[in-house]
Amino acid sequence: MRATTVGFSGSGASRRALRWAVQSSAAAGRPLHVVVGPGGAHADLDELLAEELERVPGREPAVDVTLTTDDPVRTLVHAAQEGADLVLGCGRGVGPRGPGEGVLAAVLAASPGPVVLVGPRAVLTPPRRLLVVGSPEDAVADWVLRRERELPVHLLTVWRSPSGDGGSGRRHAHLRAVAVHHTVRARLSAGTHRPLKAEVAEGELGDVLPRRLAVGDLVVLAAGSVGALPLRTLRAPAVVLPARAPRRVLDLREDVRVDVEGLRPARPT
Repeated sequence: MRATTVGFSGSGASRRALRWAVQSSAAAGRPLHVVVGPGGAHADLDELLAEELERVPGREPAVDVTLTTDDPVRTLVHAAQEGADLVLGCGRGVGPRGPGEGVLAAVLAASPGPVVLVGPRAVLTPPRRLLVVGSPEDAVADWVLRRERELPVHLLTVWRSPSGDGGSGRRHAHLRAVAVHHTVRARLSAGTHRPLKAEVAEGELGDVLPRRLAVGDLVVLAAGSVGALPLRTLRAPAVVLPARAPRRVLDLREDVRVDVEGLRPARPT
């Protein structure tokens, strides 16, 4: 089984990321890989790991530690490719929206695999529910179906009207969101009997998402939406998935209706 990898530098943010990674690995039965980059304060890592492992109920995950002097971005991107996911901590200096600049943003831009962001206010518990941000990119639904088949899912598709546009633009934006929402919901429901709640909400993702969070949530979203996340104040970790091409594109021109029930473009009447 591929390991959960966590980047550790000795900072408060990386210590929070380590705590969540230990909890998540234990809950999922995965091994844990700790990567200490150049300049990382690893002198007390053994003691810190021992403390975190004592908190784990049941069987502790197997732990492997790698010390590296390579470039931190290159090291972490390689770790993301080798492991099941890469867990990184976000410090209080992160901007009000998105990852800002620096190592975190560079890793997100280049990562070939999932990156879990643990913000300064994220509640550190094993995942109890997936709060999935609806997206036309297949990577989101694929990750949920492949990785967390037992957790209940809350599918949240957020849309907003184009600024300065009239009723026609607003209607098209809503239809597009509804079509994406039903497509993702159908995929998440296929072959599973776990609880699934779904809703479509109007507004900005950074405003709507925090109001839907519950303790123990794990946010799942495509990389294209991470710039809207309020990472500094978000109360849950977030899995950011690299983009892949969607399987289909819905035609929403003026002369085409959308059959919401069947999720097929319908011929004009």
